[in-house]
Amino acid sequence: MSFQVNNNSLFIFNFSMNAFIKKVLLFLIVGSFPLWFLLLGYFIFDPFMVLRSYDDFSYSYVLPNRDYISTEIYLRNYPTQHYNSYIFGSSRTLAFRPDTWENNLIGNNNPYIFDASGESIYGINKKIKFIDDLGEKIDNALIILCEDVSFQRDENHEGHLYIKHPETSGENKLSFHMNFIKAYYNPTFLLSFYDYKLTGNFKPYMSEFLESRKMAFDKINNKMIIEDQEEELLRDPESYFKNRESIFYPRTSNDKIDSLPQINAKHQKLLEEIVVILEKQNTNYYVVIGPLYNQVKFHPKDLALLKEYFGDRLYDFSGINSFTEDKTNYYESSHYRPIVGDSIMNYLYKK
Repeated sequence: MSFQVNNNSLFIFNFSMNAFIKKVLLFLIVGSFPLWFLLLGYFIFDPFMVLRSYDDFSYSYVLPNRDYISTEIYLRNYPTQHYNSYIFGSSRTLAFRPDTWENNLIGNNNPYIFDASGESIYGINKKIKFIDDLGEKIDNALIILCEDVSFQRDENHEGHLYIKHPETSGENKLSFHMNFIKAYYNPTFLLSFYDYKLTGNFKPYMSEFLESRKMAFDKINNKMIIEDQEEELLRDPESYFKNRESIFYPRTSNDKIDSLPQINAKHQKLLEEIVVILEKQNTNYYVVIGPLYNQVKFHPKDLALLKEYFGDRLYDFSGINSFTEDKTNYYESSHYRPIVGDSIMNYLYKK
């Protein structure tokens, strides 16, 4: 039995198939046009300030990646500034002012705050290695540890606010930038960003991605100042804390300790590498466990490990003490003020 193919039928089939493919392609092109249009907006406006070089990162209304800013300012300045003293840690390093620290140090020093939001021991390790690999001096160092973030990760962070700069992490630049493109396409971000850009008005729903406070970053030492917050505190401190009563939740009078240890084998390796570099550099350094409002102390096993690595260079200001009992020592329930940082530095250097 043989079959004959009707050429007319085949022609009609091919024509129909081609027409279908064209319709699908047209649909995909037209349907994806808004995405391409929005992507064009990403490259034009650079909302996260990671596509181009900037002389000043201050006053951005989009929540920034603090790690990226710290690294970019350092990369731009280190060949001429010759920094030799560093403060490492999370955004709580804003309490440790470089000018106060410099007054406590011996000799001529040029301090730099090399911080990051939610900084981990991984991030601190990478920054210290990066400076050392550049052949730069680390004559003095302050490492600020936080019970709630320092040992939450033992590898690079994820997400546009926390991922590390590729220059320090050594990881793929495309992967780094994809974190920001992903955040950009978040519907809440798109609505927040373009709503604010068009109206100039900050609305509560925008707080996930936008910053209503005026934040300035020093172009040389990278000190962060939240200007309107400082102005409000100086103008009327009583009203400042009265307006934030709900933020300063009540604490119990009992000692609070982490229920489980946080420091794992990878963390220990990171700590060991930090100590090796600082000892090689003959660094005069201190490690400070910050006085968080939550008054929670590290698990005894973690504290024992930290003492094993840092010895008498470790100072623990966590838990219940004169710093943490007074709510006026804090901006809110997460960040303590420079008055606390100044007191800690004066204590460390006995001045």
